[in-house]
Amino acid sequence: MPSANAAKKPEKSRAYRRPRTLTDAPTHYCAGCGHGIVHRVVAEVLDEMGLREQAVAVAPVGCAVLAYDYWRIDVTEAPHGRTPAVATGIKRVQPDRLVFTY
Repeated sequence: MPSANAAKKPEKSRAYRRPRTLTDAPTHYCAGCGHGIVHRVVAEVLDEMGLREQAVAVAPVGCAVLAYDYWRIDVTEAPHGRTPAVATGIKRVQPDRLVFTY
């Protein structure tokens, strides 16, 4: 029979909570890769600033191209070295959006 003290223990608080902008997709990156950390930091900042609905990311080819699997924001792809040009075009067409390159 459980003791009375066991029922009165307070719940432990979590040190980490997944940002709303970050999906729960399993990562495809290699062990030790920093992409996952960057995804989390970007998601936390967008959540803290309340900019998730306005955000558009532009990702280059390579491992970073799959950023759309990890963020709940609009993400588009660009060829090598062309992310600034693509981001500039998006910002000119939609000036009210927060556009950033990854």
